[in-house]
Amino acid sequence: MTRKMGSASTFGRALGASLLVLGGLLPLSAEAQWVFVARHVMGRVQQVTQQQDAQDGQAAPQRVTQVATVVLDAPAKRVYQVATNATNSNQKVTVVSNDPASMTIQLKEGAESATLNVTALNKNASQLMIVGSAPAGENPQTTRIVNAVLRLCGDLGKTCQVGGN
Repeated sequence: MTRKMGSASTFGRALGASLLVLGGLLPLSAEAQWVFVARHVMGRVQQVTQQQDAQDGQAAPQRVTQVATVVLDAPAKRVYQVATNATNSNQKVTVVSNDPASMTIQLKEGAESATLNVTALNKNASQLMIVGSAPAGENPQTTRIVNAVLRLCGDLGKTCQVGGN
């Protein structure tokens, strides 16, 4: 398998997001430090694309997988509710499953599938992640998945931007 990833700045942002998650576990004296880190990752949509190597005798990969994630300054329950409303009202997709306990929604559109997950980072911050796959050569999953994240940011009244990868 091959992965296309960005420069060292992507590693820095991923490290920052990890520190944000760990920040919720640290004592209050360390809270100011992770709040500083959170300001730098809040609203930045990060993405990773992975495609499988071509199999025996095949010239091109069969499927492409895209992951897009963003940290939001909104409670996880609110993010999940907005995502549920958006997916239920989108006539192009079929909701395969919706699990409020894990805040996970599985979707399908034709041969394409995606999983949306919301994770609480603390009382007022959450992480939205969408993982999707599609046959290689169709509309770029990067555009579809990242645009879905950006639409949900807009529905939440949040300003999000695609981070440099």
